[in-house]
Amino acid sequence: MNIYYNPSFEIISFLFLLSVFIFYVTYKKFYSAHGVYLIMIFRGLVLLLLLLILFDFNIEKKGIKTKNLPWRIYVDKSLSIKYHKQPSSNAYKKGIQKLLAQLSEKGLSVEAYSFGSKLDTLTNILDLKLDANSTNFGLVADHIKKDYKNKIAGAIILTDGQINQGPILENIGDLISVPIHIVGIGEITPMRDVFVQSVDLPPKSVKGDKINIDVLISSLGVVKERINITLFNDVNKLIGSKIIKMSGTESVENIRFQIVPDKIGENNYLVKCSALPDEINIQNNQQKLAIHVMKDQYNIALVTGSPSFNTKVIKSHLLKNGNNFLDHYIIDEKNFSSKIKKFLEKKYEVIIFDNNPVLSSSDKWSSILRVFAKKLISHNSSFFIIPGPETDFKSLSKYLKIVNIDVKQLPLNGKVKMDWQFLDSWRNFSSLAKDSDFLQKVHSYPPQIQAYNISDIVEGKKTNVYANYIKDEEQSPLLIIGEKKLVRFAFWNSIDISSLKYMLSGSDFSFVFESTIKKITNWLMKKSDDGEFIFRTDKNSYQQGEEVTLTGVSSESNNKLIIADGLVELYQENNFIGSKNLFFDLIENKYKSKFWAPKPGEIYYKVLINKGFENFEVSNGSFMVKASHIEMNKIVLNNTKLINLATLTDGKFKKWSNISEISDSINQVEESESYISYFLLRTNYLFMSLIFVILSLEWLYRKKIGLI
Repeated sequence: MNIYYNPSFEIISFLFLLSVFIFYVTYKKFYSAHGVYLIMIFRGLVLLLLLLILFDFNIEKKGIKTKNLPWRIYVDKSLSIKYHKQPSSNAYKKGIQKLLAQLSEKGLSVEAYSFGSKLDTLTNILDLKLDANSTNFGLVADHIKKDYKNKIAGAIILTDGQINQGPILENIGDLISVPIHIVGIGEITPMRDVFVQSVDLPPKSVKGDKINIDVLISSLGVVKERINITLFNDVNKLIGSKIIKMSGTESVENIRFQIVPDKIGENNYLVKCSALPDEINIQNNQQKLAIHVMKDQYNIALVTGSPSFNTKVIKSHLLKNGNNFLDHYIIDEKNFSSKIKKFLEKKYEVIIFDNNPVLSSSDKWSSILRVFAKKLISHNSSFFIIPGPETDFKSLSKYLKIVNIDVKQLPLNGKVKMDWQFLDSWRNFSSLAKDSDFLQKVHSYPPQIQAYNISDIVEGKKTNVYANYIKDEEQSPLLIIGEKKLVRFAFWNSIDISSLKYMLSGSDFSFVFESTIKKITNWLMKKSDDGEFIFRTDKNSYQQGEEVTLTGVSSESNNKLIIADGLVELYQENNFIGSKNLFFDLIENKYKSKFWAPKPGEIYYKVLINKGFENFEVSNGSFMVKASHIEMNKIVLNNTKLINLATLTDGKFKKWSNISEISDSINQVEESESYISYFLLRTNYLFMSLIFVILSLEWLYRKKIGLI
């Protein structure tokens, strides 16, 4: 024990002598008076106590004490535990309850926790639910590492070792210096399961080309049976079947189907593998897949009522871009019957009305309106309307109503050149234009002469206005693109689209015409769903925590569109849940992003590219995430790794059948620690209270003898 006091001894000594002198002078004349003697004693005690406070005495005591360190038990509550043949769910809980009782009889302090996708305190073992959809062993490791220094004796973990989240087991053992004893749950032979591990096919193809679909089929447990692998199209028609024989434990077989898609656009397929009689999980026995198919040759009909300045630039663009086969019909009243028969019979991917119908043939075009509408639907053709100076309003308005666009004729003085602008919707629709800054340059490209006043558009999720005329505060559509009953359409509401080509030639915006027409026609030809890129996931459904691979390619045949920087944004129920990096694989010449499947439900993704200070969406899609199935992928005791973990930490490994032996390896651990205690008079409540007690006694005594 050590006693320390305030080193200012001279000041305190002076105050002490001064206090004694004042005390003597004050009570000198009254010393012999009745009762004053006791009052002097009270005052003297108070003075003494106050002087002790001034000395600031600090009493320091050093010592050593021991404490019993607790043991921690971590109980695996993941779904995989429930499906082991031994032990059953009830036996699992009762075995843990018995172990806790044995440790309690030895006088050990025990803290119990359960873990799966999260870590929880375990109060009643009988209430434990084996329903966690994943096993995050990292939570246990972090919990142990946080408190192992001088706080816990060690840990007991009951698990099958099927860790699908967190660090690998070997890394955990290198970072912890307290013993970890492990009770292994289950058998070392996996329960039987056959599943579709992955599906590999190109995101896009050309119609008529053969496509290889490579399917990896994996098995767990002892599987030596014949498995039937089948491939179905989107109308559930069988298009391929193969029989394989799985051999051994954890075997993988590669099956290849070769198909020739017969539909333009997105083609969907379903691959299935037959289930085993006693298979643990049949939900992973099938996967959907999709591929975007483009034509090897696109038949385009350019129907001109009367040639104009627009005709030449449109025809030139169609002939020099892509794999297009163009039929140019100049149909007037004289040749209408002969040419219209060929036009109606031949199937076209895109039909373009260029300054058509004109007045001279308007009645005949009106007479075949119903036939033309049926042709669009039956031939799955797209419709592009570009009015011209001689276009007949009455006849064309009927054709526009096919796609739910209602127009009104402008007065003669209403056809004047007007400024216009692309809207933000066009930015996403045409994200990879040469320079997206041209969207904001209202006065940098030629004004257009409005063809009609558009009074009504039947809005829908597949119909949008992409460019507007600017008339004071009023805005009128210039470019409308949409889809009605699988018929895609576009309407350029101007009679002089050719001015974009002629008047911008040689300027910084010379690309505007080519870029605009190309983007519209590519979409009408269904070369891609929405953008210049086609992306797909390697499967359509995943289990939570499973790796997702997103792959993309350019829809351009020369594949010159390269993303320098990009990311993938993930959404669920319109809520943003995260973003992942997008990179370009130079070896495979594909864009890729890899990430873990998030929480269960339908996940929407957007593929964005970075250009300057802005992001542009180039593709989107969705996939499903299923809950509680990843735990069922491997119902087996991870025997080797659990033994290594116990060995690395000087712990013991026991199988479930020998769980009672774990308590023999666990003893009370005491930790000695030094301590220092301090006693300060000025902060001690009892000492300070004593001063007030003495003053109170003096007051009572004074009252008793009549001095108050």
